[in-house]
Amino acid sequence: MWNNIINTALLGTGKRQLSVADLPTDLVTVAEKIIGDKSLDTETQFLHLASVVLSYRQSGVNAVNNSGVPLQPAPPEERPYCNTAAIYALQDALDMDLLPLVHYWLEACSDKRQIVVPEYIPVILDTAVSQKRIRQLAMDVCGKRGQWLSKMNPDWQFPVVHSPEERWQTGSSEDRIQVLEEIRRSYPGMAREWLQQTWSQENTAAKTEFLKVMRINISEDDLSWLESLKEKNQKVKDEIWTLLKNIPGSFIVQSYWQILQKAITHGTGKTLHISLQLPLDKIIADSGIIMMSNQKNISDEGFILYQLTNNVPPSWWETHFNADKQEVINIFSNDDIGKRLLKAMIIPSGRFRDVAWVRLLTQLTEDAFFPDGISLLSPEEQEEYLLRMLPGDPQSIIHFMDKMDGEWNLKITREVLKWIARNPYQYTRNFFDKHIMQLPSAIADELEKLGPEEPAYQNMWRNTSEHIRKLLSCKMQITTAFT
Repeated sequence: MWNNIINTALLGTGKRQLSVADLPTDLVTVAEKIIGDKSLDTETQFLHLASVVLSYRQSGVNAVNNSGVPLQPAPPEERPYCNTAAIYALQDALDMDLLPLVHYWLEACSDKRQIVVPEYIPVILDTAVSQKRIRQLAMDVCGKRGQWLSKMNPDWQFPVVHSPEERWQTGSSEDRIQVLEEIRRSYPGMAREWLQQTWSQENTAAKTEFLKVMRINISEDDLSWLESLKEKNQKVKDEIWTLLKNIPGSFIVQSYWQILQKAITHGTGKTLHISLQLPLDKIIADSGIIMMSNQKNISDEGFILYQLTNNVPPSWWETHFNADKQEVINIFSNDDIGKRLLKAMIIPSGRFRDVAWVRLLTQLTEDAFFPDGISLLSPEEQEEYLLRMLPGDPQSIIHFMDKMDGEWNLKITREVLKWIARNPYQYTRNFFDKHIMQLPSAIADELEKLGPEEPAYQNMWRNTSEHIRKLLSCKMQITTAFT
């Protein structure tokens, strides 16, 4: 019967047509009615007959009875289900297809030691299939029923979470980098010891990536190992130099300082005397210092001194000049080359975590944004600096804020959104989708006031504002539901 239908479909009704004799006795009456309806062409008659036969086949099929497959009922849950408000919030986050909000929901539910209602388990597990970072949370909030159900779908059988040691020894390259970063943040010495143990077995690409992780919490404790490394690959050597430049006691930073001490002095009246003796030792060039200026208005000497100054702690100048911080700034400010060298001190003030120098130097700079070291300042000082630099370099400020943890302060958010409203094509809805967790909820009431004056952009901002309100509303629903 079904083969006749398939053959007719392949040949076409112009060459072959179904007849009543091709169908089961139970369908004769309805088939005669369809074939006898002259208002239908042969193609339509065929489709009607095929649909009737399909329904007939499906209604007559019995489920396979396999007694060899044991199916125990799901074990009882040990934790309470989340409330209805939480489910509504979850549905909104899923409807908007926003992983940050789904992740936020899962964290909130897990923190409250609650679980999701059973009908949402498949949705959450399906989402976790493509999103590795939420898998552990997903399994946690799906409770006992989720564990039971996941055994019936290979896609939901996520890899077991191993201990950090096991992940380091047997994990993928990506997983090993991740676990080394986690350990480096909490136990920097342990991370270094792990890397020392496997260093000789690592390939060039792995060594390069692992050394980048070592930038986290770099300290004098790492110096002995780093200075003992003898690598041939240039990329690996470059990463080692980068790490050594972050340690004041390293031989390379000390070498830079010895050159600067001889090259920059001051006499009576606090005037600078600058004289660099060239050529320098080959190790200085090997470490990454460029010997020829790439700018016409800056001499090779000035260019080299700028790079060297960029790699030593600013506080060393206090000892060198026997002066306090403000006096050092005044000395450099009275000389044209000195003014450029003063700007070179901003990055190392952050790199060497000197809060006092970061605070002073960020107050002096108006023509360029320097993100290094801002995290050392208080939230109030950070906001003041970002607000001051926003008009001159808004995109760099927004890029820096991308990486900030937690919600943005309301004042800086207000100013950033004002700029975005005037530049709607650079920051679309996707930007707000990714950064909804950083937007303060209080900004929802001010969105209309932040709109652009340009008529051409006003309608676009209204649409964007409505989208932001929906995002913030969902975030607030989640927060309220688990409060």
